[in-house]
Amino acid sequence: MKRFLLLLLVLGAAGTGAYYVANGHLPWVTVPIEEAEVAALEEELQLIRQQWKQAGRAGALGVDTSSITDGPLAKLEQLEKRLAEVLPRLKTGEARNQAVQLRRDLASFKSEMR
Repeated sequence: MKRFLLLLLVLGAAGTGAYYVANGHLPWVTVPIEEAEVAALEEELQLIRQQWKQAGRAGALGVDTSSITDGPLAKLEQLEKRLAEVLPRLKTGEARNQAVQLRRDLASFKSEMR
């Protein structure tokens, strides 16, 4: 019985640790709304990067990429506008730091695009 309880405790700790590594917070702790909003913007930037890379691969194959690259460029502009709207409303230090880092990532990605 003791071994069974110890096994459950170890499995629970391993599961909680895996959840923390994957999501950045514990399962019973809620993420503040501001941080979740900035995290959603970060995920959107990752999607835009993936679309841009796909367009680059298509261009390497000789495919006309003008229609493929228009989507990520428009989404990037929208993302910048939304970040500019969100940044002044952020009150928590962690969310503000994430937003500032996202702004830096946006600037570096735009410089890579050129």
